[in-house]
Amino acid sequence: MTDVKDTPYAKLDAEGRLLKPTLKGDTHVDGRFGFRGDISYDDPETILKEVFTVSEAGKPAIGFLSGSIKEFETLPKLVETFGPALDANSVNIIYVSDLPRGARFYFTLNGIKFFTIFIDDTSVYNELIDITYVDKVKLKKYDTAAKLDALADVGLKYDAVSDYQEVTWEDALKKKNAG
Repeated sequence: MTDVKDTPYAKLDAEGRLLKPTLKGDTHVDGRFGFRGDISYDDPETILKEVFTVSEAGKPAIGFLSGSIKEFETLPKLVETFGPALDANSVNIIYVSDLPRGARFYFTLNGIKFFTIFIDDTSVYNELIDITYVDKVKLKKYDTAAKLDALADVGLKYDAVSDYQEVTWEDALKKKNAG
């Protein structure tokens, strides 16, 4: 059993940022630690919701992170709060409520790559299934850890840059505010 203190989530856990966990521990894949729940960043009211995230043993940073935020402009605070828990190899798919409808941006922020997608009244779970093409019928039979493993197996390899508008962070902000 992996202790959260031995993972890239240690700082977040020590600061009380890992909220409402439905999973905070080993998954069914050897050497994989997962978290499902919410993560606060910047302040207690700024939350990455419906989080799906994993780290792999021996790697210093989170491998896969997905969740939703309300305000696009808070993304730099997320990067700051997570610190070295995110690196250039992390795959980060963030759904954002205040992006223009249909917006899909790919950019790097402080060396961390982000896929950002508009989200409205749907769930991160359903959206992840849509973009990763994981079989929803099979997932229904899985426990929480197995669902996270199935999504993470695809998420860790996710690199559909051509499905996104590749921009700089600054251009993404301009496009968001113009929309």
